Amino acid sequence: MSQPRRSFSSGPTTGTDAQIEAVDELRHHFKLSTEELKQFRDDLRREMDIGLKSDESNMAMLPSWIFKHPTGQEAGEYLGLELSGSNIRIYLVTLHGQGRISTRQQKFVISEHLKKGSINSVIDFLVESVDNFLSFVGKYELKQALSLGFVLSFPLEQHALNKAVVIQWTKDFEITGADGKNIAELLQIGFRRRHININVEAVINGAVGCLLAHSYRSLDTLVACTISTGTNAAYWEKIDAIAKYKKELPPNADGEMIINTEWGSFGDKNPSLLPRTFYDNRVNRQSVNPGVHVFEKMVSGLYLGEIARIIMVDFLDRRLLFDGQYTPELNTPYLFEASYISAIGSDDTPDLEATKHILESIMNLPFTTLSDRQIVRTICELVSQRAARLVAAAMSAIIDKRNALEEGLTISMEGAVYEHFPNFPRRVNDALRGIYGECVDHINIGITRDGNGIGAALAAMIAITQKQA
Repeated sequence: MSQPRRSFSSGPTTGTDAQIEAVDELRHHFKLSTEELKQFRDDLRREMDIGLKSDESNMAMLPSWIFKHPTGQEAGEYLGLELSGSNIRIYLVTLHGQGRISTRQQKFVISEHLKKGSINSVIDFLVESVDNFLSFVGKYELKQALSLGFVLSFPLEQHALNKAVVIQWTKDFEITGADGKNIAELLQIGFRRRHININVEAVINGAVGCLLAHSYRSLDTLVACTISTGTNAAYWEKIDAIAKYKKELPPNADGEMIINTEWGSFGDKNPSLLPRTFYDNRVNRQSVNPGVHVFEKMVSGLYLGEIARIIMVDFLDRRLLFDGQYTPELNTPYLFEASYISAIGSDDTPDLEATKHILESIMNLPFTTLSDRQIVRTICELVSQRAARLVAAAMSAIIDKRNALEEGLTISMEGAVYEHFPNFPRRVNDALRGIYGECVDHINIGITRDGNGIGAALAAMIAITQKQA
């Protein structure tokens, strides 16, 4: 029997007692109070401190070997090469000084067999793509060598800017034959084999690239966060605080170095630090890498749709959704994409027409009621809201670590989840306001587009200037 109208999300709805109770229970599981966020922040900050001193932390706190802040006045032409989730992007970056940058770029799709293949196949594809790109921008013959920076959105063990080994292939990559091999050297050999006049000067992580890109435009940029297929953050840390790399630092290193936090792995060694639900545990357990990057699985684009799908299937098992109708699409892991959460969150039509289209035309449910659609919208909102609040708490750990609030700071944000999920920036800001009160106005958050590739090119430039210092 239907009850009087109750609010599941932003609009009125009807539902049975069991549906209303289930949604209230779900809301309870996904709600995070400001006190819980502060606890999360404190735990994450403690792991950062441990990670800067030893390898005992949940978070790797990896060095970038970038010591020089961009001044915004540098000029020249550099290449950026980016390998991230499902694409590679190549950038010709021209630095004009005064914080101005222009780019030309091209995107190439990585096939699934390459993601599961050998490192040699990946390198061949990268080199061939760069060769095609050079033709695309009219640089058929390079009389003078072009300097290239390579950005990899995977955890890297680095002992210099041009010496980098992938620690672990995350997301849906399972590359073989790369263990212990210097990616920069493999790439350089690939260019030599094709007689392409390019010098691989730097290998960096994606978050490091975003921080460099934003630092060129805005000199007070302290932190860069990526919330896309995966999640990560990088920030400028004082050299004195980086105890575990002291012996490896060159004599001219003073002031600060960019640290790649690898915060996606927060909680891997101690899952109790994360406010996980039954649904998170299931996503983690059924993923290709159980127990790896557990925090990432709560906030990033590759997993948010899957969390929502598993909640829907649970509700369906309990006959609380879709009149118990299953479809192969709804039963298929990762078929309910993060982009659907974005579209459903933006759906403000009275009958939730966009939601209906996704459920009936894409997930192939024969029929959905308005209550079904409102419950699905609430599920998507709760998953998205929790992700935003957790990201804000993680950001606050870095802000507090550097004691940066009083003077003010800029944070660079990048990634489809932050940019395209409705209300995500507002929810991040609301969570930060809960933590800092009115002092949140000292934090300037900007979006960095193409930050990875531009940052890779800047890393190549900085690698050359650091050699000359």
